[in-house]
Amino acid sequence: MSGSVPIRATVVDVDLDAVAHNLGALRERARADVIAVVKDDAYGHGVEAVSETLVEAGAAMLAVFTLEEALVLRAAGIDASLLVLGGARDRAEAEALAAARCAAVVWDVAEARAIDEAASAAGTVTPLHVKVDTGLTRLGAPPAEAAARVRAIRELRHVRLDGLMTHLATADEPDVSADRAQLARFSEVLAAIGEPPRYVHAAASGGVAAFGSLAGCTAIRPGLSLYGLHAAEHLRAALDLRPALEWRSRVRRVARVPAGTGVSYGLEYRMPRDGRVATVPVGYGDGLARALGARGGALVGGRRVGFAGRVAMDLVMLDVTALDEVREGDEVVLIGSQRGARQGAEDLARAAGTIAYEVVTGIRRRVPRRYRRGGRVVAHRTLAGGYVRA
Repeated sequence: MSGSVPIRATVVDVDLDAVAHNLGALRERARADVIAVVKDDAYGHGVEAVSETLVEAGAAMLAVFTLEEALVLRAAGIDASLLVLGGARDRAEAEALAAARCAAVVWDVAEARAIDEAASAAGTVTPLHVKVDTGLTRLGAPPAEAAARVRAIRELRHVRLDGLMTHLATADEPDVSADRAQLARFSEVLAAIGEPPRYVHAAASGGVAAFGSLAGCTAIRPGLSLYGLHAAEHLRAALDLRPALEWRSRVRRVARVPAGTGVSYGLEYRMPRDGRVATVPVGYGDGLARALGARGGALVGGRRVGFAGRVAMDLVMLDVTALDEVREGDEVVLIGSQRGARQGAEDLARAAGTIAYEVVTGIRRRVPRRYRRGGRVVAHRTLAGGYVRA
């Protein structure tokens, strides 16, 4: 690695020790194997370093949504068991799935047959997880047909039933009665298929927090909580999580501006008095939502300062009139802590009218990532240089 300091002042720091800690906390609460979800670039944290850490920490499998995401992991040298949640939609994907030694989610016998044929041609056996739609109404086999489909899939010679799964609809809501009905339907399917497969899983992050260990389930499928973010505020006490991501930048310019001056596109924000405006090199091209212009802000000098005007593609402005000490080069925290103050992804999400998932997954690849273990930078990833270990 040529140096531990990325090219840009705007950077994401990822604490890999926190990722490992969170996996342990989830496994302890559920008393089950962890199928760690690293889709969408490990929820914006960077899939290469995070996947390496999760495997070292004892994840039983890694899960992605698309086959291409799995191929990225294989190209990065990740040799762990991989589960493709989106399955294989055609023969070409089925062939690539077999070649990459990935497991796939299926719910349809015809799709399982296509994967069986591709595995046969490759001289291999592809593991499958059958998904049951117990109430989310999204993907999966109807409960009334699931057992028959499992029996038909078990007759195929070049696939192996390794999992049975469902997905809960309301685990992050205060009322989980609908989830309990889903789990009852899932238990009926599990009882009807005879010998259970190795992995039986229903709970993602919210489900682990809400229910802990689930009867009959041997695995969990967390995503968000691996990264230290809680599925819901009322579930915060259920899991001891450590946020893994911090997002920082630095003041690029400070300008003295007279009262009444408009700031940023549209000049919607007007200086209420003579003051100072700090320009920060981060914008919606980096994943800072444009909607944050009205209600978002950042930490400067240990205080939260609201954005002044619209978020642009590459820049955002802050009215720092009340902070006389702010100078060019000073640290600006979008997600993280500064002098005892903290702003989390959840805070940005509330300001933008969205959820923390969207905030962290929205941080673009052009924002460099630095990876730390034991407080030391062990790898980084930049747009030009890719992922480089120390």
